[in-house]
Amino acid sequence: MPKQKSTKTKDKIFVLDTNVLLHDPQCLHKFEENTLAIPVEVLEELDRKKSAPGELGFAARKIHRDLRALFDDELAVPPEMKGKGSSALSRDLANGGRLIVVINDYFVSGDPASEGMNRLKATLVDMEKMDSRILASVFFLKEVCEDSRVILVTKDANMALKGIALGLEVQDYMNDKVTTTKIGGGCKTLTIDKEDYQRYIEEHGVDLSPEQTSHLFINEYIYLSDGENVEPARYRGDGQIEALILGNEVGIKIPKGIKIHPLNDEQRMLMDAILDEDIKLVTCCGKAGTGKTLVSIAMALYQTLGDDNLYERVFITRPLVHIGKDTGALPGTLDEKMAPYIAPFYDNLEVLFSNRKVAKEPEPETGTHIDRITSNRKRKKAMAKLAKQPAQSDSADDESTKTRKPYQFLFDFGIVEVEAMTFIRGRSLANTIFIIDEAQNLTPHEAKTVVSRMAEGSKVILLGDPYQVDSMFLDAWSNGLVHTAQRLKGTEITAHLELVTGVRSELAELAADLL
Repeated sequence: MPKQKSTKTKDKIFVLDTNVLLHDPQCLHKFEENTLAIPVEVLEELDRKKSAPGELGFAARKIHRDLRALFDDELAVPPEMKGKGSSALSRDLANGGRLIVVINDYFVSGDPASEGMNRLKATLVDMEKMDSRILASVFFLKEVCEDSRVILVTKDANMALKGIALGLEVQDYMNDKVTTTKIGGGCKTLTIDKEDYQRYIEEHGVDLSPEQTSHLFINEYIYLSDGENVEPARYRGDGQIEALILGNEVGIKIPKGIKIHPLNDEQRMLMDAILDEDIKLVTCCGKAGTGKTLVSIAMALYQTLGDDNLYERVFITRPLVHIGKDTGALPGTLDEKMAPYIAPFYDNLEVLFSNRKVAKEPEPETGTHIDRITSNRKRKKAMAKLAKQPAQSDSADDESTKTRKPYQFLFDFGIVEVEAMTFIRGRSLANTIFIIDEAQNLTPHEAKTVVSRMAEGSKVILLGDPYQVDSMFLDAWSNGLVHTAQRLKGTEITAHLELVTGVRSELAELAADLL
């Protein structure tokens, strides 16, 4: 994504809202040679966020540390503001730009001669609100820096509307937005002549000329056509088109679970990407009901429980973003707190292990407990021993006996673990397949934090629908899922897919398309 450019005719001053700094703590270095202005009210809002848990608090603390490092040496008043009050600090940035921290002198002196301030006070009744005071700082800069173009940068839609209504120039933070204007269009179709198509079918691959494949990127999934027939394929670079690992009728049997068959070519593509050991990152966009979560869990368990044991465990998580009113703090252990958020995972596990006999939970012996087993050899022995145990008969009279879920053994032996996004920082996950559902609610910075936790032998799968963003300051073009897919596409160890065909039910497909 190109950085925001400066203009030759008029210097720019970008006034940064609090949400921009929290969204991208590195944003101070992404405006090239322009001037950045941070109202002192923004510092106060950041101070309130510095003790927040997770990435929000980390971003606030990082901005504070970076600002302190910049202003630790020498303080100066910007040349363009000399004679207009001494309530600003200024510092040159390494990229050629300049940073100023602004206190609105009109609030200090109560100057009634400011046309902008009078208009602001007449429009916005409560001037004690932080949004109103930040807008006032924009008016202040416009009046004292007449030779500069002052632009408010915010990700808050309401703040942006207020600024536009007041006649200010307002922009969204553009550095992490994807360049494409179309998301969810599905796979491209590449038409070739019949001879090449027949060779592809017979040899499970074909080499094409650079002119035919110049618009494709490495590991891009496409439809190959001869004008009459269509077959899914993957572009491997250097003109090589390769067939998928799974055939049309081939299914995957999950150990101790069901055999899963792809319901369409899109699911075949997703299965192909996850089963490929060389691909370490899979990003998948798709509307609700396309099967992306079920297929991902199934392939992850197949590679973890299967004979090859490519991975030792499966981590599953999702961003803790509420829809509607917050239910408040949840009681219990970490697994119990996470249970409502990862209920869709449990639903999918129920489907994948629906053929397994449900056993009653045996009463534990005194002084015994189940350990989480990390050794594949020990785990297989323990699972084999568990499989030989006969299922206990149901007893209607014994209400104290708890029914075991058919997939409970996955958690008992540490094969599947629930991980909260809040605690991912600082970890290094080796030989792990990490599934993050609803990844469209991640910020680009959070997505980077997760992906950078993957050690040798690990794979991460980001799933989500870019058009179902629940986070306040994200949209379809700036969320962590789309940002990661756009920035990393075309590399040899990543693959991106888009699923557009619903398979859940006719009603779910109708709702996803029309509601």
